[in-house]
Amino acid sequence: MLKDLGTPARSAIRSAGTPLRSAGLPREIRRRRTVLVLVILACFTLIVLDARRSTGSPVEPLRSAAAGVFGPLESTASEARQPVDNLRDRFAEVDRLKAENEKLKSANEDLTRQLNTSDYARSRAQELDRLLKVAPAFTMTPARVIGVGGAQTFNHTVTIDAGTADGVRPDMTVLNGTGLVGRVVRTTQGTATVLLIGDRNSTVGGRLNATMALGFVSGRGDVAGTLDYKLVDPKARPKVGDRIVTWGSTGNAPYVPGVPIGVVTSVTPNEGALGSTATIKPFVDPTRIDTVGVVTGPPARPPRTQLGKGN
Repeated sequence: MLKDLGTPARSAIRSAGTPLRSAGLPREIRRRRTVLVLVILACFTLIVLDARRSTGSPVEPLRSAAAGVFGPLESTASEARQPVDNLRDRFAEVDRLKAENEKLKSANEDLTRQLNTSDYARSRAQELDRLLKVAPAFTMTPARVIGVGGAQTFNHTVTIDAGTADGVRPDMTVLNGTGLVGRVVRTTQGTATVLLIGDRNSTVGGRLNATMALGFVSGRGDVAGTLDYKLVDPKARPKVGDRIVTWGSTGNAPYVPGVPIGVVTSVTPNEGALGSTATIKPFVDPTRIDTVGVVTGPPARPPRTQLGKGN
């Protein structure tokens, strides 16, 4: 019976060969796990041995060998990468310096603008303060110079930002806190043209402040606004340092009285005639005029005291 069953049994075993091989997989897995555990134990042992950091460490030869092999490679790679890193850092530094330079330039422009504005505001405040001290003696309309006459016109004029809408008319006196500027010659609704006293076509009646002697002040037409002064009385002699003020015009047009004109700087006797001509430096610098006042009304003063027998 056993012999008869041998062939079918073997056939069954052959046909079931794959299941039998599959039954061996758990053993293979156990073997691999055992190897993995041994590798982990070996690594752990090496770590524990290397933790002593002694010259007798069994890992030291391996470390030295690895350092000998990979050290030059790492050094070479670092040296090859260094120029690239330096170039990148240099570009970054250039960008940073450019940004800082732009910030500094902007800050410098702001500070310069503030400084210039502060100086201009301070100068205008000083001019307004001087003009306010003069204002109680006159009825004035304040104005600011907004233009200067062209050199091709051969006259000295300025344009101010006040016109007929502000009560400004031709033949009105223009002054600032320092002295006489000139007179209005033309007007529009919003502007007026002022002929400066230094123009060749300008003549102003002037009085020596010390002796009350009368004379005429005329311009030379130069940039500095230098004036010539001739006395009505040929025997009168002005002196260097004498101050001259306006004696005034009929109806206060074009000049009101008592406005400072300038100071005598030199005196020249007239050739072949009596009298002398004085050179006057004006109190107002014609190249630095900004804030002015136009006298739009009579001098603000109390009524004159009547003279009579009871006085």
